[in-house]
Amino acid sequence: MPNVSGRNKKKRVVKIVKIVVDLKGADRPQTELIDGAFRAVRDNEGLFLYLCGDKDVLEEYIEKNGYRKDRIEIADCPQVIINGEDPAEAYKAKPDSSIVRGMSLCKSDPDIGGFVSCGATGAIFVCAMMILGRVVPVSPILLAELKRTDDTPFCIVDCGANVDCRAEKIVDFARMGIAYMKASGVDEPKVGLLSNGAEDKKGSGVVRKANELLRASGINFIGNIEAGDVLEGRADVLACDGFSGNILLKALEGSAKAVISELRRTSGDIPQEAFDRLYKKYDYNSQGGAVLLGTKLPIIKGHGAANAETVYNIINTAYRLAEHGLIEKIKGEFAAAQPLRT
Repeated sequence: MPNVSGRNKKKRVVKIVKIVVDLKGADRPQTELIDGAFRAVRDNEGLFLYLCGDKDVLEEYIEKNGYRKDRIEIADCPQVIINGEDPAEAYKAKPDSSIVRGMSLCKSDPDIGGFVSCGATGAIFVCAMMILGRVVPVSPILLAELKRTDDTPFCIVDCGANVDCRAEKIVDFARMGIAYMKASGVDEPKVGLLSNGAEDKKGSGVVRKANELLRASGINFIGNIEAGDVLEGRADVLACDGFSGNILLKALEGSAKAVISELRRTSGDIPQEAFDRLYKKYDYNSQGGAVLLGTKLPIIKGHGAANAETVYNIINTAYRLAEHGLIEKIKGEFAAAQPLRT
């Protein structure tokens, strides 16, 4: 006899992913940023958030706005580390800051899958190294995800954490970028090397050496990529030192702003929504912030001028990377790495 009551139907099991959210240290108040956190919880049924901020302030705001606290827990953090403070000194002097307490919470709970913040970059980097430590014995990097002209994603590694580095490190950056793109759904990421020419012999001494190492590494390396071709879709991972990557990232963002500004000035018939979509496409903060890779948890860094939309985006990025096992993929890439030789 068929089961008409439905009592024997299996319930779908939802895997819970925990993310720590630092709501302090940005330009806007924590009561504005928290709206993005609650929106992320509503949109992701497997998401649980620890919110680091002033508990009394946040509790009052939550009650006033009628938010439900399902899958939300507040960690009281009365201190804040601001831009301009010495990161190492602040780490020691402010144990109750949202960055220090939030990362300490990450260390104490093995089920936490990521940390997000729009606070001071230097403090985030120092605290991550001191509290969480490295996942593999290489230098942590900053990764930015952007969209190509066909709207598919690619990433730039490194984009600011390692300004001066050896060629061997650029190969390490590429491996972490590969793991990131695999966690983003790209099965066999193609790696390009940022240079001033497409030929293998172009570039500085470090770039030429990195080209040789990448050719011999077993990585799916497609060669040098010039800055003008970055958005055309050849590479899923663009590897470079942090100095060049940071300049490229800011040049792309600045160029987009300049073009959009000119279009607004001269094209009165184009709707505002079109400009907004175009800007978001080339603004890495709109795509989900910068990702600090190399520590034992992925850390997503939003811009200091973040709003609730930014917080929503960076939480979604952290949730996606944790759900798809980014840290295990990084370990796998380095465990399978061939010895570097030219």
